This record gives sequence, C-alpha cells and structure tokens, in this order.
Amino acid sequence: MKKLNAEQTLDVSGIYDDETLHEYLSARLGFPGFYGMNWDAFWDCITDDNMSGMPKVLKIKGIEDLRRLAPETEQKFSKCLSEYLTEILDRKVIFE
Repeated sequence: MKKLNAEQTLDVSGIYDDETLHEYLSARLGFPGFYGMNWDAFWDCITDDNMSGMPKVLKIKGIEDLRRLAPETEQKFSKCLSEYLTEILDRKVIFE
C-alpha cells in the first residue's frame, strides 16, 4: 500500500483535453506505469491505495477553467470524483 498524503492540491487550470488531464493526474497522484489514460483506469487507480497516492483530502483548483476549456473532460472528472466520495467514505475532495 502506498503512503497516503494527508492533503494534496491539484491545479487543473489550463488543461484542455482528456489526454492532458490523465497525464497530469498520473504524474501527480503516482499512478503505475501501466495506467491506461482513461476514466475506467482512473477509477481503478483512485479506489485502490496500492495503485495511487490519493490523499485523505484532495483539493482541486481551476475546475471552472477546465469546465470552460474542456467541458466533457470536466464532467467525466467531476463525476468520477463524486462517485469516489460515495465509495471511499473517509476521503474528501474540495473544489476551490
């Protein structure tokens, strides 16, 4: 099991598509090298502490910018995080 940070901030402003967001998330959250760069793989990684460094509290900055630049990407990302919170009850996601 990877060591979990208490809190981490991600800044998604300036991201303009799925591919760029997946690359950023993979690097920042420590996903494995075989990460599939898609939303199913994202789900698998964030819900398995052996595959990511998801913190107890994840702060997301720039969500409005992502929504403006890549609305479909923002919807998929936000939906995954919303569902994550219903599955992993001891975690928080804060949109700043």
